[in-house]
Amino acid sequence: MDVFVEGEKLNDTGLLIDFKEVKDATHRILEELDHSFLNELPQFKDQNPSSENIAAYIFTRLSNELNDRNIKVSKVTAWESDSASSSYIG
Repeated sequence: MDVFVEGEKLNDTGLLIDFKEVKDATHRILEELDHSFLNELPQFKDQNPSSENIAAYIFTRLSNELNDRNIKVSKVTAWESDSASSSYIG
């Protein structure tokens, strides 16, 4: 999973956001999906849990959690293998 953020202003320490915050938020969301039958989860009840839809779901969740700060989640990429991925750009 790759998460891209963007912003217009760095904080006092020269960062848009501490990577640990992005990593922790991403990890919490992935924990909900890990070792689950994705088709049975409410968030995928009416849609195929494709890598495209998983990327879109994680993008939306991360945006809701992180976008109220000085940053915006700009892209999420879900990797199916070392050479195949799908990205959602908002």
